[in-house]
Order: sequence, then structure tokens, then C-alpha cells
Amino acid sequence: MKEQKYCKYCGVANPTSTSFCTKCGKAFASASASPLPPPSATKEKESPMWLRILEIITGLIILILCVAAFWRGINWSWTTFIAFLTIALIILESVYIIRIFAKGISGRRRLNLILSVIAALIAILVLAVSFYGSSSYGFFLTLIYLLALGLLFAGIASAARGTVGAKIVGIFGIFVGIIVLISFKIVGILAIFIDLALLISPDHTYPVNVAELVTVSLTIFALEPIISGIRGRWI
Repeated sequence: MKEQKYCKYCGVANPTSTSFCTKCGKAFASASASPLPPPSATKEKESPMWLRILEIITGLIILILCVAAFWRGINWSWTTFIAFLTIALIILESVYIIRIFAKGISGRRRLNLILSVIAALIAILVLAVSFYGSSSYGFFLTLIYLLALGLLFAGIASAARGTVGAKIVGIFGIFVGIIVLISFKIVGILAIFIDLALLISPDHTYPVNVAELVTVSLTIFALEPIISGIRGRWI
């Protein structure tokens, strides 16, 4: 195979003897300049096997926690219910942070790291406070508020990754986080979501209906690491 060099402007392979790119016409620095690697070499490498397994296991654990939170026939206490959701969010963001370090911190990933850390810290705060607070209705709503805030940061972190799948998951998380945060303030929005929740699950009542939105969002978040682990790349 003849030796080739790659144009740094368009990436097309050219004979080493040429001084100008055969496609774009740009001049090479010198005829003897070392060839650039082909464009395919700059693509993101597949995740190592340990990271792929970790992502899949993480997604499955989160799915189990979300299903357990609303398992029919078991009336969990509010503390237990919140614990399921916050542990799911902590595990999710912890794996995101591990994945960022494994892939290398650069450019956009710095923003992902900061947002994921914030989301994880909020979830840890919610988990810690839930075991030391009261069992009142208002306290439960406060925890849901905080959990929605953590979900909002998690959604922004996912959307900031830039991939199509992450944007879809992230935007949904952002939407749910905002809706939960403002639903208690806007009666109309609250009524709509309560009515929809009652149609789907008539034996659940407010504020559990609002918490269901968070649970659904976390369930969708769980699919992202599973698919990414199977593919070996971020979706």
C-alpha cells in the first residue's frame, strides 16, 4: 500500500509526494511533513469492558429501585419511598462521574462533571435529611422539591453531553424537574397533572402523583446507561 498523508483541512488522503490537497487545494506545510492520522482515529473509543458492565448494572439497579418505589400491594413509608428515588439518583450520577473520569475530562465534560456532582450532592442531602426530619405532609413535599432540583441538574448534565440520546433523556428530566418545582405554585398545571395521574392510577393521591413524575423520569434515565453500556459509547 502506498504511503499517504492526510489533509488537515478536509481529511482526504493524498500521495506523500504532492504539495497540495487533491480535494480542497490547500497547501501542505512541506512535502515531507508527517502524515496526520485518518479522521476515524479521532472518533471516541469504545468504553472499556468494566465500564460497560458497570453502566448496565447501574441502569438495572435504578430500574429495580423505581419499580420497587411503586410496587403494588406494599405501602412504603414516605421515608422509604424517598430513599428509593434518591439512592437511584445518587447511583446514576456517581456512574456518570466515573464515566467522565474514565473517558477523560476535557471541554464539555467539565460541565457534565460539575452538574453531575451538584445533582449527586443534592440527592445525598435529601437522603440524609429524610431520616432526620418529621413525617409531616409538608416535609415530604420539601423533599420532593429538593429531589426535583437534583433531577433538574441531572437533566442539564445529560443534555450538555451533546449526543442525541442524552439530549432526549436530559430534556425530559429538565421538563419534569421544572414542572414539579412550579406545580405547587400554579394551580392549573397542578390540577392537570393530578387529573392525568388519577386517570392512570386512581388509587394514588396527591402528593404521590407528583412524585410519580420523578420516578418515571428516573426510569427513563436508567435506560441511558444500559444502552450506552451495550453499545460501548454514549448514546
